[in-house]
This record gives sequence, structure tokens and C-alpha cells, in this order.
Amino acid sequence: MWRQWIVPSVLTLLCVAGLTALLPREEPEPATPTSALCFEMAGGSKSVGPRQVDCSAGEVSYRVALTVESPDWSLDPGACPEGPYLALRWGTGDTMCLALSVREGDCLSYVKPRKGTKPGELGRTDCTNEPYAEVRKVVTGERLSCGPGQKAVHYSQPPLTICLEEL
Repeated sequence: MWRQWIVPSVLTLLCVAGLTALLPREEPEPATPTSALCFEMAGGSKSVGPRQVDCSAGEVSYRVALTVESPDWSLDPGACPEGPYLALRWGTGDTMCLALSVREGDCLSYVKPRKGTKPGELGRTDCTNEPYAEVRKVVTGERLSCGPGQKAVHYSQPPLTICLEEL
């Protein structure tokens, strides 16, 4: 008696499972990175890259300036607006555009990988460790020119100018 119910029950379960698999699922949106994410440049064995740190830590070199939509799977550094942003992307999320996070008087040097001599990206350093440059001025808002002998670093969004004096 119970055998007559097995075949229809199994077929019904297979149909329900098949229809469930075909229905579109709503996936949760990934968390949107904010300017509360901070990074330092860290030298690995063969390369240099950003490492997330606490924003109140002294080693912060970069902060998320803005996040841009990245529709495909690849990291597109050109997705960031005009300026020397570092593009960073975790998994399949949007591209984070990182800008230098410095104050007047900070010193910067190029972070190098542990093996090799190719310089990497700029990172904050102690001013007694033969730095590459010192930050002379940081201005948010309008784009401005820096003093004689200073290098201007401009970020377009949000507007930021950093004046560096090479040492």
C-alpha cells in the first residue's frame, strides 16, 4: 500500500527542488567600504601592498577616499577619479580608492619588498630614517599650488592637495 505513494512523492520532491533551484535568489549586498578603513604599506617577501590597520594607529598611510562601482570581476585602477589613488578591491566588491592620510610634518619613504630593490608605494616613516619627503602642507577643498621646490599631490574627490618637499 505504501509503495504506491513513493513514486509520486519522490517526483513531487524533485519538481519542487528543481523549481527552487531555478528561481532567482536575492544575494545580500556586500558591505560598502567607508572612509573608516585605513591602511599602511607593508613590504612582503617580493611585493608591497596595503595592510588594513586601526585608523587610530600611528602607522596609517592611506585612507579610503571613495568607493566606485566595479561591475566586473577585475580590478580596474582607472575606475578611480583623477589623482594618484591606489585602487584596492576585496573579492567581488567595489573598488576602493585610497588617498594618502598625512599631516603637516609627517615624513614619507618608499616601502620596499624584503627581497629586491624595486621601490613600492609611499608610506609614513620616522623622520630620522632617511625619508624621501616631508609633508609641508595639507589642504582640503580647492586645488592649490605648492611652494617652490615642493611637489604637489592632488586628489580630485574629495578635493585634497598635499605639498611634499623631497629631502
